[in-house]
Amino acid sequence: MRMREKMLIVACIIGTGACQDQSNEVIVATVGRERLTLRDIESRIPLQLAEKITIQEKRFMVQKWIEDELLYGEAKKQKLDVDPRVADRIATATQDILIAELLDREFRKNTEVFNDEIGAYYETHREEFIREQPEIRARHILVRNRSDQKRVRKDLRNGQLFDQMARKWSIDASAEDGGDLGYFTEEMVDLSFWKACVKAKPGRRLPTTTRLGYHIIEVLDKREGGSAKDLLEVRKEIRQRIFADRRQARRNELLEWLRAQTPWSIDAEVLQRTEAI
Repeated sequence: MRMREKMLIVACIIGTGACQDQSNEVIVATVGRERLTLRDIESRIPLQLAEKITIQEKRFMVQKWIEDELLYGEAKKQKLDVDPRVADRIATATQDILIAELLDREFRKNTEVFNDEIGAYYETHREEFIREQPEIRARHILVRNRSDQKRVRKDLRNGQLFDQMARKWSIDASAEDGGDLGYFTEEMVDLSFWKACVKAKPGRRLPTTTRLGYHIIEVLDKREGGSAKDLLEVRKEIRQRIFADRRQARRNELLEWLRAQTPWSIDAEVLQRTEAI
């Protein structure tokens, strides 16, 4: 009963409307002497989600805070934080968090990647962007039976637009994209579907059957294995590579400066002796 007495969710818990004071300092929940305020909750919500988070999700956050405080309080009562092994893990975790925050703040200073940088990187690393397997881009309309397949084919021959027919008839998830599957490799689709696409000429429509049902397929493009990927395909990857290179370069610069500012040394003899242990 004492524990329940210590734990109090105040009347103005999020969304009840019982508390008219909307100050960020208003207390939402307490556990013992610890308090959770609206400001605390807001600080835990990413900016991009601030207007999307629901009342239920906020209530879940409050409940999670209460549970964590209860467990943390019990761990402190048992003096787990003074256990040498636990203390080492806490120190290591603290160090890792601070290092990550330091580097993150350093990296924020140079986050814009320009188009000419991406283009230059692509030109000097073309050999790294080679397609390993054949790829095919196709669109299809998937129906449940042969009768529907015949009807759709007839409507297409009479001038109906493929994407509109896909949205109307196809039972595949690609229907909302007009049946467009994008580029895919052999292992990404049903083997029978792949074989039908390999045989088909781009721009030609053909019916086929797989374990999924009855298809009308139109191959839009084919790319051979070993061919070079174009810039649009790898633009996102290049941007990530440039970021990674910048981060590594900035890290090296920072470490070089710190080594020059701070005394440090390695005792090679002691290190050598440890190899014999």
